[in-house]
Amino acid sequence: MGLITIDEGKCTRCGFCARACPAGIISMGDGFPETIEKIEKGCITCGHCVAVCPTAALNHSRMMPQECAQLSPGWRLTPSQVEQLIKGRRSVRNFRTEPIEAQVIADLLEIVRYAPTGMNSQNVSWKAVLDEQEVQALSLAVIQWLGSVGDDFPYSVKGILKALEMGRDPILRKAPALMIAHGTADDPLSFASATIALATLDLAALPFGLGTCWAGFLTMAAASSCEVATALGLPPGHRMYGGMMIGYPAFEYARIPTRNPARVTWG
Repeated sequence: MGLITIDEGKCTRCGFCARACPAGIISMGDGFPETIEKIEKGCITCGHCVAVCPTAALNHSRMMPQECAQLSPGWRLTPSQVEQLIKGRRSVRNFRTEPIEAQVIADLLEIVRYAPTGMNSQNVSWKAVLDEQEVQALSLAVIQWLGSVGDDFPYSVKGILKALEMGRDPILRKAPALMIAHGTADDPLSFASATIALATLDLAALPFGLGTCWAGFLTMAAASSCEVATALGLPPGHRMYGGMMIGYPAFEYARIPTRNPARVTWG
C-alpha cells in the first residue's frame, strides 16, 4: 500500500489535495491523485490532503478519513464574535481559590493540541501543576533567584520584594494552577511552537470560564537559573519555553480598555 490510495469511484479529480499539500508531493497528472515517489518521504503527515477532499476519496496510510472528525456547519465565528473574544480577553491576576479539576485541563488541552507547530512537528509538551502549594514553591524559587540578580534585572527587584512584604505575589499571583510548555532544548522549532500553543491556550481557556496570565518572571528565571529549571521537574534534555497561570477569575471585566492603533506599513 502506498502513502495515499484513491477511491476512484468517489474522486472527482478536483485537485484540491495536490494544491493543499504543503510539501508538494501529490501530483494530478492526467489521472487520479498520486504521490511523487522521489519526494514522498517529505510528507509531514499534516492531513491537509485528507481534510480537503470533499468526497472522502483520499486515504492516507497514516490517517484515514473516518479518523478525522467532520467539521460542523457554520463552524467559523463571525468577525464581531472574534473581536469580542480577543478584545475581551484580559490577563487575570486575581484568582478564586477554587481548584481546577484535572479533567478540565485535559479537555482544554484536547483543543490546544491542534495549535499549529513548525513542520507539523507537534513538539510541544505540557506540565500541568494543579497543586497550589507547588505553584507557590516555584514562585519562591523565582524570588530567591531575583535576590541574586540585583540591578541586572530589567524590572525593579525592590518593588517586587515590597509587594511580597504586603502579602501580594507578583510572580505567580497566587494562582491555583500553572501550565508549563516545554520541549527539547536542541529543537529550533520548540520556542515558536510553544509560544503559539500558549497563545492558543490563552483564548481556548475562556469558554471554560478560566482566566490566564503569562508567567513571564518564571520563564525568565527558568532560562537563567539552574535551580529554578531543576525545580520545574521537566524531563532530561527539556527546557521551559513559556508558562501560564490559570484559574477561575475572582471577578469579571465589563469593558474593553483602549489600545494604541495598529502600526502598519502598506507595501
